[in-house]
Amino acid sequence: MTNYPNLPNSVLEITEQPEVKEITNELLKQLQNALKGNHLFTEQVELSLKGIVRILEVLLSLDFFKNANEIDSSLRNSIEWLSNAGESLKNKMKEYEGFFSEFNTSMHANEQEVTAILNANTENIKSEIKKLENQLIETTTKLLTSYQIFLNQARDNANNQINANKQEVLNNITQEKNQATSEIIEAKKTDHFIIKTLIFLRLNKAC
Repeated sequence: MTNYPNLPNSVLEITEQPEVKEITNELLKQLQNALKGNHLFTEQVELSLKGIVRILEVLLSLDFFKNANEIDSSLRNSIEWLSNAGESLKNKMKEYEGFFSEFNTSMHANEQEVTAILNANTENIKSEIKKLENQLIETTTKLLTSYQIFLNQARDNANNQINANKQEVLNNITQEKNQATSEIIEAKKTDHFIIKTLIFLRLNKAC
């Protein structure tokens, strides 16, 4: 009797992540539709997993993951969580990819026997895939949402710094203007005093 691979454990070892706002992602909808198809089930899943692995590899290669130590301390823990969660999810995807690859090979080797086993375990496989699908949607949504939050915070920090610098320049200009005005007023007072003194001296001399 042919030996068949065991279905991987669908549980992901990911620590709890702070709450983030839900976002809509068209790619996740397309993935859900692909997994719900009734024809070429194993091929669909295998191709979907390969695509997900590629997406995760791109996400984990982004500069903001590599340069976590240069980011504001308030975001560092979140980014480290994202990196670890992404690695865990990518590894789990590769496990399932390997499983379906071996499974397809076994099916071609002994199609009748594999078909009987598949029919007997269809519900179990669907349940495991559904669990994986839900975890994938939740984790990928958190990844994309947290990245958007990070970008928004970076933008707000930049705007705040620009406004602070602009206000500082305006304050300096106002201060210089006030100082110049005070000096002009003081100079006028001095000129008036000198003129009055000269007039007084001339009057005394005339007398």
